[in-house]
Amino acid sequence: MPQITTKVLSFAVLGVLALALSGCGDANPQATFDPAAGKHPANWLPSGHSDAAEEDINGCAECHGQDLRGGIAKVSCVQCHVEVPTSVHPVLWGQVAYALHPGYVQAHGSTSCAVAECHGTNLLGGASAPSCGINCHQGGNAAAPQIHAWGGVSATTAADITGHIQWMTNVANQVNGHFNYATCRNDVCHGATLQGVWLSGPACTKCHNSGPPAE
Repeated sequence: MPQITTKVLSFAVLGVLALALSGCGDANPQATFDPAAGKHPANWLPSGHSDAAEEDINGCAECHGQDLRGGIAKVSCVQCHVEVPTSVHPVLWGQVAYALHPGYVQAHGSTSCAVAECHGTNLLGGASAPSCGINCHQGGNAAAPQIHAWGGVSATTAADITGHIQWMTNVANQVNGHFNYATCRNDVCHGATLQGVWLSGPACTKCHNSGPPAE
């Protein structure tokens, strides 16, 4: 009788083990990489990979290399993360990318910016970054050539002032007969309350002593 019991238990243990092992080959819905398909999930870029990288950057290094510049995947993280694999923009830009990016673009071009997952292939907005043309460069296009719609980067101060006045007083740019500051009032141009932004647009009170004209 004990011998029969032992055999029964042995088969039971083997059965449980077999059931457990049978699940090992199943796809894990939480996995960040599908070895069968040889790629990440469909929603991997941009938000999926950033969450995974923040949780365990070493998991990326297994395929993209210890320096995250290629590895066996032959895909370098610096294709999107400019200069530093763990930083979207160069680290020294910090919170003033709006002021420090022009020099970089002039020296290296906008290739690393014009990516679908970043500022969009036409720089008019991508999956994780704003439009260069609409948000900052009012006359923007694929080359984002100018900050204001009325003059290029080489415009003189006098020409800039004249263009500013003409643009603001143009009825087509007003809202219900009032000046429209929508494109001026943001944290990287002239400030949320038009008080000016460091290394960027000055406060309107620099020219308008009593504040900007009524909206």
